[in-house]
Amino acid sequence: MSLLRSSGIRERLSSIIVFSEKIKNSKISARVKGSFLGNWGKYWKNIYLDYKDVVVDTTKACKERPIRALTYFSILGISYYIHQHNPDELSFREALLQYEMKLMFVGENVRNPVSTNHILFLDDCLNRNIIRRMNLGLLSLVWLDNYHEKCAHYKATCAYLKPRYMNFHKRIIDIGFLDKWWILESKMKDYDINDNEINVNNYT
Repeated sequence: MSLLRSSGIRERLSSIIVFSEKIKNSKISARVKGSFLGNWGKYWKNIYLDYKDVVVDTTKACKERPIRALTYFSILGISYYIHQHNPDELSFREALLQYEMKLMFVGENVRNPVSTNHILFLDDCLNRNIIRRMNLGLLSLVWLDNYHEKCAHYKATCAYLKPRYMNFHKRIIDIGFLDKWWILESKMKDYDINDNEINVNNYT
């Protein structure tokens, strides 16, 4: 009987210990959860207060110096407009295709050799897939790489053989600004006028 009683007491004690451990663990998890939610709430509250202070200070500065505020907002608005009209590589390809189609409707003897050579040069670069675009936010630069972008040759992958900034300006073939590619447009000016043909006709 004594053995049965002692074993029963041990079982009760072990169950009490297990139950107390569960209570402690639940309290700890609740504290951890509460601290996480509290820190998360404080984080967003601090962000709100920071932005609120910025808005209040900006409004106060605009009232005190309206001319300066107008200047800043004008610069921001113009910069945003220019950024929205920054042409991409697709627009460059479309402009090249449009000018190429225009040249097709002009006789070979009448075509401007400067325009023709520039279009042929760009077509060759596109076929070799060495044309790259650099986005500078307000404008874009179209430049020429050495190799195809998927080329795995050593010269194409070696970091020491990459294009250098010192002579990078020599690789630029066009400048995109306000939905225009300015060098392409200048090369295509008077694309249907061949000065050599005119000089020959005048001479004869």
